[in-house]
Amino acid sequence: MKFDDNQISVIEADPGPLLVTAGPGSGKTAVLTHRILYLHEKLKIPFERILVITFTKAAAVQMKSRFEKLTESDSKVTFCTFHSLFYSIIKDFKSENVQIISLNEKLNILKTVLLNENIDLQSVDFQLILDEFSYCKNTDKSLNDFTSVNFEKNIFLKIYNEYNNEVLSRNLLDYDDFVMCVNMCFENEDFFRKWRNRYSYCLIDEFQDINFRQYEIIKKMFTGKSVFAVGDEDQSIYAFRGSSSDICLKFKKDFDADVIKLVNNYRSKRKIVEAGMNLISFNTLRFDKKIISKNPEGNGDFKFLKYSSFLDEYDDMSKEIKESLKRNKKQVILLRTNFLSESLKYSLLKNQIPLKWDKKNERSKNSGFIEDIITYFKIACNENTYENLLKIANKPNRYISRSFISECRINEKEQKRYSYVNLYRCAENKTYLKVNLFKFERQMKELKKLDSFEGLIYIMNVIGYDKYLFEKGADFKGDFEELKCIAREFSYKEDFIDYFEIIKEDKKKGSENKDVEGPEICTIHSSKGREWDEVYIPDLNEGNIPHKKAISKEEIEEERRLFYVAMTRAKDKLWIGFVDDPKRSVKPSVFANELSTKSKPLKH
Repeated sequence: MKFDDNQISVIEADPGPLLVTAGPGSGKTAVLTHRILYLHEKLKIPFERILVITFTKAAAVQMKSRFEKLTESDSKVTFCTFHSLFYSIIKDFKSENVQIISLNEKLNILKTVLLNENIDLQSVDFQLILDEFSYCKNTDKSLNDFTSVNFEKNIFLKIYNEYNNEVLSRNLLDYDDFVMCVNMCFENEDFFRKWRNRYSYCLIDEFQDINFRQYEIIKKMFTGKSVFAVGDEDQSIYAFRGSSSDICLKFKKDFDADVIKLVNNYRSKRKIVEAGMNLISFNTLRFDKKIISKNPEGNGDFKFLKYSSFLDEYDDMSKEIKESLKRNKKQVILLRTNFLSESLKYSLLKNQIPLKWDKKNERSKNSGFIEDIITYFKIACNENTYENLLKIANKPNRYISRSFISECRINEKEQKRYSYVNLYRCAENKTYLKVNLFKFERQMKELKKLDSFEGLIYIMNVIGYDKYLFEKGADFKGDFEELKCIAREFSYKEDFIDYFEIIKEDKKKGSENKDVEGPEICTIHSSKGREWDEVYIPDLNEGNIPHKKAISKEEIEEERRLFYVAMTRAKDKLWIGFVDDPKRSVKPSVFANELSTKSKPLKH
């Protein structure tokens, strides 16, 4: 493999502490593996004295495989994650198996603790509480300084301590407890000396993702030795796990480390690289560097577009994706959260674009409930067929029998469609039925005037469909809340109907699976370390990117780094859309304004 001068300066750097700030697409993995080979062949460091740490087991396995392919032999280099390194240390000290707590055990213990404190289990998010526990264990902040979003400080401290005491009493360990246990093991000076002397050189990949507790262990084991840290503070996006872009800056000072910047981007074309640099330059907690595109295949395509509605945005994006699919481009739609909006799904399916989306978090809906709501909307939109009338005639009960509808149908000039004149004529001798039909006609006329959301509320509360469901013993609250969200996205009843018709047709085809050819859809967080020919990022709006929970300067900078990661996944084309709709209080993101300083959005 041919390296540029910048990469060679890293591979052949003198031994000693070194921080390599590796921008997106800079070939850092190849540089890192060749650095290991250089340490052994040129600096005569035995393979077994080299420790390589990365953040996921998959990354460690991949790096080991690439290195062994490079050396054409089995490697004696230790490739591991922080968790596996710490596990080995603890196991070596205890000389026994260490029991790792499972997620089910965590949840059961947490539920017991919450019940002991008389806290309603329905009112809390268990994963959010566990995430807060994890954050407290992985940062350098005092527990007393932490503010929980779930509980008042004294209650949180009590729950936190009770939970951890119960875990320890069962002789279990959480991954977040590993650092604490390693520190306890290292209190034994002989044992600490044994591990400190085991390795003479440490290489750490994705260094920007390290948390303060992990960093403290590295300092203990390798202060005064050679540490090769490869990372990019601009891609530090795991603050919720305790990582911080500060650690890259802190490492330089603590280890008196040299800094080499890998600034050549071989992944993305020029316009994409320049857009990313334009954005990230607004962050302050970073090294000053300029990334340069070395992609030889032209300037690339960067589209930055403004829309008046989300449906317009999604429809335009879907058409662009459809055109690119003809050219066999590898595509991705990146979302801020693990939530695929119904209007985005609608636009993709309407444009006959197959979905590659993990539906494990999608709740199965009550199809009968939805079908009835759609039928009411269809009648309000002049689809007054006998088939539709039969579906909802007695939801709620109007005493309109099937035999009555059959009689009316025979007397109708056009037998498929009903007229109220004919219905009244057939009910001439049944006063109660005429009253109910008159009420039904008046309700349908009123429903016709309303948008989807207002119409949904009207069907439930005024027409009395909720009472019908309640009497049937149906559990409809979750579906009702979901339908309200969908109705807000599709304000016109015709669009609401069309959406569910398309979804229904798609399910018949069975097109939603992971093996079909179409754009991948995933969250920005899960896109890290990956790349695509074309990247589509919709909804660059306040409350989404940056997330509505990001308030402080540090949180906004984290969100900007997250958006930067999303942008830099693109090789050939980067498409970014946002909506500006003051009437619905939909505002462009602050990041849209920042990109606009050099990249003026096109208006659609």
